Amino acid sequence: MARPGRSGWKLSSRLLLGDAALAGAGLALGTAPLWLYAALPGALGVAAGALALPLPVAGWAMLRLPFSSRPPGPEDGLLLTPADAPALFREIEQVRAQVGAPALDAVYLNSECNASIRQHRRLWGGTRNVLWLGLPLLELLSADACRAILAHECAHIAGRHGRYASRVYFARLQWQEAARQLARRKGLANAPLRLFMNWHVPRFLAASLDFARECEYQADAESARVCGVACASDALMATCLQGRALHEYASSLYADAAATEPPWLLVRLAEDDSLASPRDQAEAQIWLHQALCRPTSHDDTHPSLADRLAALKVPRALDERTTPAPGMPGAQGMASTHSLPATSRPLPWRRAQPCAAQEWLQDRRLPLARALDDSRREAAAQALREAQDERREAVAAHHDLLRKQRLRALSADERARMAWHAAMLADDVDGAMKLLQENLRDHPGHVPSLCELATLLQRQNARPDAAPDANTTRGPDDARREPAQDAAEALWREAAAQPGPHRLACLRQLTAIALRRGDAGQALAWRTEADQLERRTLAEYTAAPRYEPHGLGEPELRRLADMLDPLLLAATGAWLLRDAASGHHVLLVLARESWILRAVGALTGEPSYLRRDCQALLQRLLPRVQRNIEPLLLAAGDPLPGVCTDATRLRRAGA
Repeated sequence: MARPGRSGWKLSSRLLLGDAALAGAGLALGTAPLWLYAALPGALGVAAGALALPLPVAGWAMLRLPFSSRPPGPEDGLLLTPADAPALFREIEQVRAQVGAPALDAVYLNSECNASIRQHRRLWGGTRNVLWLGLPLLELLSADACRAILAHECAHIAGRHGRYASRVYFARLQWQEAARQLARRKGLANAPLRLFMNWHVPRFLAASLDFARECEYQADAESARVCGVACASDALMATCLQGRALHEYASSLYADAAATEPPWLLVRLAEDDSLASPRDQAEAQIWLHQALCRPTSHDDTHPSLADRLAALKVPRALDERTTPAPGMPGAQGMASTHSLPATSRPLPWRRAQPCAAQEWLQDRRLPLARALDDSRREAAAQALREAQDERREAVAAHHDLLRKQRLRALSADERARMAWHAAMLADDVDGAMKLLQENLRDHPGHVPSLCELATLLQRQNARPDAAPDANTTRGPDDARREPAQDAAEALWREAAAQPGPHRLACLRQLTAIALRRGDAGQALAWRTEADQLERRTLAEYTAAPRYEPHGLGEPELRRLADMLDPLLLAATGAWLLRDAASGHHVLLVLARESWILRAVGALTGEPSYLRRDCQALLQRLLPRVQRNIEPLLLAAGDPLPGVCTDATRLRRAGA
């Protein structure tokens, strides 16, 4: 595989610049006393050489970094040999040969729902190639999907791209670790290194992450070439869906109230044939729609699922997979809203039968699962303790509501929480539904009650004795539709009609209901609205906070300024704002600084004493304020939001 061209030259120049600049500056500083003594005459040279004696310390810090060892990291997991899993190693060899990747030196099995490969240089030349395979991945996905994943991973070490990508990978780790270490070292001895790294590291990391994403696109393309586009896209979607299903499965095991020992997660996965979720194809499609709305962030090493599928040229095929096949209810309605053929491959939402673990590990499947579970007992025990702590907190909150109920009438929100506790903690679904219905009679349109009651109706409808076959798609006028499903849809519609953050979940539920009854046109309308709302929500979450005026009255503002008077004396300015997204108040504080203090801080890494004073005052004064206020200490030069005006500025008494 060739080196990616779009950012290859830019990244190569960054790699060369980093090592060359550190080596050159390190040598210059390390020999500074000698060349100053030789360059200047007589006593002046002696004085300059003596004054330059601390410089070799800084030079050694710079020289040591580019030539330091680059450890590949621990090789954890269970080391597999061809004797342990001959079928697996035959598959690896076949895929490796098709991709043109070098031979693997080690294959490890771990407990992650993922796969990865690493190539690093040996001390005396050559490379060491190591593959990690997650047993959950083999348990949940088909052999075809896992074969596409193997091709993707082997493509990372194929040809020149492998060594170059490895160099970039370890350089990124090296610079990140160097930045962390430098942040802990204070003083002038590291000033030259600090100045260079403050300029170089952010630019190199940005370029290396761009390169890492390009490598993922190329590895996907190679996987599609070897295994086919359909198989490669199936592997991407199945990994997304089954990874979420595994997370919910594990959460349910740890949340078991009767559990006293950590569950043998991988053993149970190897012995069980199915997962509880997604419950049907409609729910799986909702999960997929949510994943496709997530964009690629600038600090991601992997592109988003939507971008990876688009690069494989399968985005329209995704819409086909949500299209009922010809002859099934709803097929005609969907065809009217999409210019797509009605036949397509099914969405890979079920756990594969047979799975890759059955075909490739065979009789070693259960012993390997048991060994991995045993190796992660400490982590599993910690997860169980955390789940039990959460349950105890929920039980305590439920008891607190019961005490309040004996003293006074509960509010609508409190009664909704009481119903949730009854359903989740005591499994009293009927009692919870009765409580929610009473709450809605007393407080019509109460959104939490509407959503919780709709959820319980669907939960009741999804019981084994009531749930329809997952492969059956029903038409809009099908007489077999359950009344509970109709009631749940009416509740979701009522809740979705009200503005608020709950609308996204309501729209997703309505989409799933429309898909289950085969109403393709309505499902598409709900999905489109939900996708737009989700993308807008994600964009607002990742964007800079939007501030607005605080909304407090003048008397309350004066009391707050009096309590923060020592801080207002030490700071250049303080503005009270409100985060438009969360509604929480934010205190923006600009500490007093000068260019001399900023220069000293850039050289030594130490914050100025004025900034430290402001931090100490914030920690001491804010706990005394009755209102919940989030502090934000600004540095000199940081842009102030436009809402930071005289009206939002806190002023000292008499100022």
